[in-house]
Amino acid sequence: MASSVVTLNVGGEVFQTTAATLSRAGASSPLASLAPTPASAPHFLDRDPRLFATLLSFLRRGRLAPTSPDLDPPSPALLAEARHFGVEGALLASLSPASAFSPLALRPSALLPLAGRVPPSAVAVPPSPHPASVFAAHGGVVTRFDAALASRGSVLTPLPAVDSLVAVSPTLALAGARDFAGVHLCRYPDDAPATAREVLSWPGSPSATVLSMAATSATEVSSPWLFTSFESARRNSSAVVTFDMNSLSPVAEIGRKEVYGADVEAAIPASRLSWLGRHNLLLAAGSHSGPAGVVGDICLWDVRASATVPVWELREKEDCFADIAASEALSSLFKVGAASGEVFMADLRMLGGGGISIEPWVCIGDGQRAAAAASAGRKEGNGCRIECYLNWVFVARGGEVEVWTQVELAQEAGGKKLMRRNWVGNGPSFVIAGGSGHESVKEKTKIVSWAFGGSRMALARDDKRSIEVWDSAPAAISFNP
Repeated sequence: MASSVVTLNVGGEVFQTTAATLSRAGASSPLASLAPTPASAPHFLDRDPRLFATLLSFLRRGRLAPTSPDLDPPSPALLAEARHFGVEGALLASLSPASAFSPLALRPSALLPLAGRVPPSAVAVPPSPHPASVFAAHGGVVTRFDAALASRGSVLTPLPAVDSLVAVSPTLALAGARDFAGVHLCRYPDDAPATAREVLSWPGSPSATVLSMAATSATEVSSPWLFTSFESARRNSSAVVTFDMNSLSPVAEIGRKEVYGADVEAAIPASRLSWLGRHNLLLAAGSHSGPAGVVGDICLWDVRASATVPVWELREKEDCFADIAASEALSSLFKVGAASGEVFMADLRMLGGGGISIEPWVCIGDGQRAAAAASAGRKEGNGCRIECYLNWVFVARGGEVEVWTQVELAQEAGGKKLMRRNWVGNGPSFVIAGGSGHESVKEKTKIVSWAFGGSRMALARDDKRSIEVWDSAPAAISFNP
């Protein structure tokens, strides 16, 4: 039986490993092509043996050894060596694995400083399985931090301000604005300066502005898609346009709406998009505030079927959503009521197909308080945000974050599944080590944007010229350039 041992001479130091271990670097890595050799005839690599030892340990363990001198933070030399061997992406992804995410274990790990005087307006993280790099929009600038939280460049878009930001990959982000035309592609190549030259527009209405965006993961479809909610410059028509991100061409127009006369409520544009890949459904929701109160329109679209009739639609007037999100893991929609501020849940499996649905929402918070607030016309949910990540639901209220977890009761208690609330973080202040000392954050100002990826939560706060990164990984890193 032939030996599987591969012997390497790296910069004068001999290493022995197996072909199986080297194959974990991926087919595009030069290591994967190294065949087994006898100890007397090793492959020679003119590289740094100390850095190679760290990378070989990573290939064996699937993560960096906690005692590695190049770990905290990963040194530029180690990242360059990983890039040479084609394992930089895997290395960065291992720093913040989704498997290590635990909301109650989230702790502040870094403050990412942003240049200029404008506070951040949006933050985004690429979808799994990409490394949890962070993109932040501040003014018309979009800055990228890699998964090691090192700044990797900024690009100035033509937009005076960015309020919609989607990360498609660690090197591509999409920026849009409610009052300015087009989706602007921000590219961050490793070997060239960042650029924002390409623009995606609503065909036939190039001046249309962007209300919301959502993207599929590259692992969900053969070609990644971008869904963009456009509204015409005259505010009298809207639609969700699907773009093929490989060809950058529009492939479908979903739910086109036209405003006739003063009947604005009949054609509410979608200001919130969310993609449910496992269900092949697109959540598109919008609301309108008028003399009679707030009216919401919530639709689920099957992108493979009709682009004119949703598979499910709900028009709501009582305690309309302040924000809404979709959870694949829990097969449910979640909203924060604009009047009550309470959290509601709708099981996707209970939603009927075709036409207008009956009331699907179940309050998972204080039902009596929700009913009283709705009847009194309060606005306790204004400014609240809701987002779903993995098996959890997160709600931002002002500067605080609460998390809802599904728990299953014991059989003697009925075996039912319930949602329980807790809070992220364990105190009103925290201290993060900075590059020139320590920075104390004593007050938690309003959260204006957030994103989740890997084992991290990234927050943008009002009046703060930095991005907070919270991490729950056991060996969470801190990097402040």
